[in-house]
Amino acid sequence: MTLRRTVSIFACAFSLGLFATAAAAKDGVLRIGTEGDAPQFSMADASGNVTGFDADIANGICAELKVKCEFVVQTFSTLVPSMDSDRFDVIISGLGITDERRKKIDYSIPYASTPLYFVVGKSSPVAGLKDLPSVLKALSGKSVGVVNGTTYAKFVAKNVPNVDLKTYDSTTAQLADLGAGRLDAAFGDSPTWAEFLATPEGAGFTRVDVRVKPGDDHASLGYGMGIGLKKGNDELKAKLDKALCNMLTDGKVKASSLQWFKEDYSLTCSQ
Repeated sequence: MTLRRTVSIFACAFSLGLFATAAAAKDGVLRIGTEGDAPQFSMADASGNVTGFDADIANGICAELKVKCEFVVQTFSTLVPSMDSDRFDVIISGLGITDERRKKIDYSIPYASTPLYFVVGKSSPVAGLKDLPSVLKALSGKSVGVVNGTTYAKFVAKNVPNVDLKTYDSTTAQLADLGAGRLDAAFGDSPTWAEFLATPEGAGFTRVDVRVKPGDDHASLGYGMGIGLKKGNDELKAKLDKALCNMLTDGKVKASSLQWFKEDYSLTCSQ
């Protein structure tokens, strides 16, 4: 992968109080929570550099707002509670817009949506199925791996009867168990599987050719990806929406998606 821009990780960037976002804007800094362990989306290296689609979105936003990006990298499932504790100002981490999360946080307009797939061993009877109801039924009682706190986890828990749900704090840990044969299947997004299936560990696996979309279950999978922010910060939301709309209109989101995923996951501006 090409290193595009480097940003500092401030793993201990705590807020000074309820006016953290206002202070951040005044200081010319936007603190961004991201996972850092989701290939192609958000990747943090040993030197503290963050790259990927999420980093491109963040850097684009910061350029539009004329502020500096500072990243806080931590596990996906801790992002929302950490933002509530003022550890950072916004979440840019492939965060799905869901009705459940809307009870706790606000969102920008949606800017991208990725197709989702199940991956199984090539010899699995699930491998050749061609429709979603058949796949869900065939996985009943099987062990299925998902990343903890994701919309993917909620979808599997809700729609696969008697599933033995295995949750992981990172995509890396999920893929390690899948590759080691400790799972019957795993569920995640298209770019994750494209990278995994190209590795030696993924040689014995295949993507089930049934595309799962947010429209298959909005209650679980949401409405696409958005930037998360604390409730009530209407001024920041308006700025984020305008910046994203500019990036969608001028093709920056599409260009980044094509570079990292070889597919266009960008949406049209819905402001």
